[in-house]
Amino acid sequence: MADLLYTVYFCVYVALMMGIGVYYGRKIKSVDMYLIADWNVSFSNIVGTMIATACGATAFIGFVGLGFVSGVQGIFFWVIPATAFSIVLAVVFGRVLRQLQQYTIPDAFALRFGRNAAFVPSISQIVIYVVPTLAIQYIGMGAIFTTFFGMELKMGIFLGFAVIFPYTFLGGLPATIVTDKIQAVILAVGLGLLFFFGVYYAGGPSEVSKVVPSYYWSPLGKTGLWSFLSLVFTVGPFYMVWQTTWQRIFAARDEKTAVKGVSVGFFLSGIILCFSFFSGIAARGFLPFDTHPDLVFTKVISEVFPPVLGGLVVIGLTAAIMSGGDSFIMMGSASVARDIYQQYFRPHATKTQMLWVSRWSTLFISVAALVVALVGRGIIPVYILAVKTVGAGLVFPFCALMFWRRATRKGVLASIVAGITVTLLWDALGNPYIIEGVAGYVSSLLVLIAVSLLTSHSPDEQVKAAYFEPLKTEEYTTRLSHNRGELHEY
Repeated sequence: MADLLYTVYFCVYVALMMGIGVYYGRKIKSVDMYLIADWNVSFSNIVGTMIATACGATAFIGFVGLGFVSGVQGIFFWVIPATAFSIVLAVVFGRVLRQLQQYTIPDAFALRFGRNAAFVPSISQIVIYVVPTLAIQYIGMGAIFTTFFGMELKMGIFLGFAVIFPYTFLGGLPATIVTDKIQAVILAVGLGLLFFFGVYYAGGPSEVSKVVPSYYWSPLGKTGLWSFLSLVFTVGPFYMVWQTTWQRIFAARDEKTAVKGVSVGFFLSGIILCFSFFSGIAARGFLPFDTHPDLVFTKVISEVFPPVLGGLVVIGLTAAIMSGGDSFIMMGSASVARDIYQQYFRPHATKTQMLWVSRWSTLFISVAALVVALVGRGIIPVYILAVKTVGAGLVFPFCALMFWRRATRKGVLASIVAGITVTLLWDALGNPYIIEGVAGYVSSLLVLIAVSLLTSHSPDEQVKAAYFEPLKTEEYTTRLSHNRGELHEY
């Protein structure tokens, strides 16, 4: 009976998502609509897509497992810093970013530092963040198929790819945002049910308190202040350069919508994510203490819930994974199409060509992530490494883009490479001597300053501090070329 209900719920839900993908696939006629929803996304849709993307497989599977093994510590080293830095990005920088009317983070770098500034940040985003985190979503889907449908994990991962890719390929960012809004509601309900039924099954809050160690309620957990700060500064700054947030800021219909939509979306996400950790803590009341963290979520569902409600929670998990997956695919697609293909291979590509490349780049990103998923090493370790590496590479170059006119293209590119390289090497060495992640950030900052002071601005740079001096956007440049009789179709 349970298997049948799970199958019915799952098939109906996936059919709905596919239907939305087909609907928008028929409506999309331009690359602007496919990649950035014509810069016209409403407040409620921005809020919904931010919640759904922030609460992906990492939240449902990773954070429940993290709460199970370490208590509330993750709320303080992950949820609060991520929420705070994201709201700072929206409130402090959202207006300026929306005025640029671009597609991706590398677009902004190219606008300020010249065309050749896009390639390095684009590759770093795709290889280090987009592909691994999309792979996490596939692993999450594989866990669903393994636990609830009895499939072998690798087959479940393949099916996860087959579920997430098609509607994203067809419907682009418009389908992603609309499905995210639906998925935000479903995942919030599913996570709420997981928490309340988990606490009830464990015997109530008092019984849970009896079986969990006292350090589960400490912000520092079992770690010292040094290790705790290591985690905080590994996670938090990355969210200043999370392309998902930038893409939603760019896609919003105006500056006010961008700032308020992202801020409210992340505030609500922070509240929802706290329930992931509390659900993991509640599971200590009835699961064996040696349960693998990545299996806690699915074991809670199979042990606690009657099939009718269990199916709803499974759909909540599916919604979280699909919303994260489609967003990461679109992140990668925009970078491939705009920052690699158009910047370096076909600067004057037509809108039809760009739409074709954008769609088919979703396949490239999806297949690359599928390969990584089949050899992945676990959800939280993979995500932490991706977060701290991209953050170390891009945070200070972003600050230079906004505030430092003297920053040069050579300085910014050297800074990105230094931050990424040192972070990966430091991780391979076991993060000795100093706070994890800090070595990469310090290297990035020092190299940025030194190389910028030793080099000159390139001819195609806009020597401005973007926060204080508006950059000439591509739209402005195109109009200027048109006035000169040199219009190029974008």
